Amino acid sequence: MQTAAVRETKAFGRHIKRHVLATEHRIAAITPPEFVHLCEKELRDAGFEELSVTDAGIEFSEKLTACYLCNLWLRTASRILCRVDYFRSGAIEQLFNRVSTFRWELWLNSKIRPQIEVHVKRSRIQHEGLIEKTVLEGIQKRFTDVRLVPPAQCELQREEAGYQSKVVQRIIVRIISNHCEISLDTSGAHLHQRGYRLVHAGAPLRETLAAAILMKAGWHGDRPIIDGMSGSGTVPIEASLLARRLPPGFMRSFLFEEWPAFQEKTWRYLLRKASDSALSKSPVPIIAIEEDPGAIAVSKQNAKQAGVSGDILWHQADFFSIQPQTLNLAPGLLFLNPPYGKRLEQKEDLYERLGAHLRRFYKGWQVVIMAPDRTQATRLKFDRARYWHVKHGGIPIMVVFALL
Repeated sequence: MQTAAVRETKAFGRHIKRHVLATEHRIAAITPPEFVHLCEKELRDAGFEELSVTDAGIEFSEKLTACYLCNLWLRTASRILCRVDYFRSGAIEQLFNRVSTFRWELWLNSKIRPQIEVHVKRSRIQHEGLIEKTVLEGIQKRFTDVRLVPPAQCELQREEAGYQSKVVQRIIVRIISNHCEISLDTSGAHLHQRGYRLVHAGAPLRETLAAAILMKAGWHGDRPIIDGMSGSGTVPIEASLLARRLPPGFMRSFLFEEWPAFQEKTWRYLLRKASDSALSKSPVPIIAIEEDPGAIAVSKQNAKQAGVSGDILWHQADFFSIQPQTLNLAPGLLFLNPPYGKRLEQKEDLYERLGAHLRRFYKGWQVVIMAPDRTQATRLKFDRARYWHVKHGGIPIMVVFALL
């Protein structure tokens, strides 16, 4: 096998340019159903057109560099996929023949372990394990045919090939009604993993959910914001990134950077452009209130890692002890993520107390409050409110939006 020699030839570079870089591909921004319209708006604001809403999220056709932009900038997406092949597959032999002749060497880094995920509906081929085995063998055959070291199967082979043990290349195979679609994950780690949260306190809010709530509230860094129960500081940090126009993917790496077709100069240009267009500090006050000193310490560490610690004013205090008037704040957005579950059982009147406190001290403010269910949400006794059903850590919750 001549891995390095083959991939360093001019012919290999021409093949990458022709079949990968110069060709439009179907790009999929995977996102929860509740975030679809927010993600769609993000994509339109980024200049992408002819977007299609699918069961998985939002799809559109563009060149591969669109994956760079999406991974860097989308705040509500979970991961970015590139659809690389679509064909009829009514028999296992048909699947193997197509996979074994696809130009995998232009896409895959053979030192990154493949992880094949199979989804089948209404098709002659039903056995997911057989499909996974067939796809892997087809990929390996293609690498062997073009004199390249194929992705290894067993642990020993992976160690000998120098695999990056913590990195996997997801290959998603969907066979529906005897038609196969193969997609490659371009992100790597889930996109909520921005790279700044090294530690957390309790059950932290996912970064994608925090950003989605801010966007759903229509907050874009144009008015003050208070997080009255800030925990690990996810909402204040996401608010700072949003207010300063900093991309959420600025501090992490992505799987596409390991691909043979990766264009480092293009990626560095996008990073530099994002840095040059960002604001040096938040244009509005961002206040984080938290009673637990340990959580405050965690929040500050995370904010420092994110490079936004100078934007956030921290208060170690009980939320009920601080009023916006004492902070000299004009009306803005108040976010609250009160305790729920067993912690809520110990504070049965919490939502009644919150509603009374907010009606008294936060007139003119927009408030966003997370509640475990509608029963607790109605105890706030807001005259007019909107309710948004989402999931937090797999648990259905309700987000209440109101203008006091």
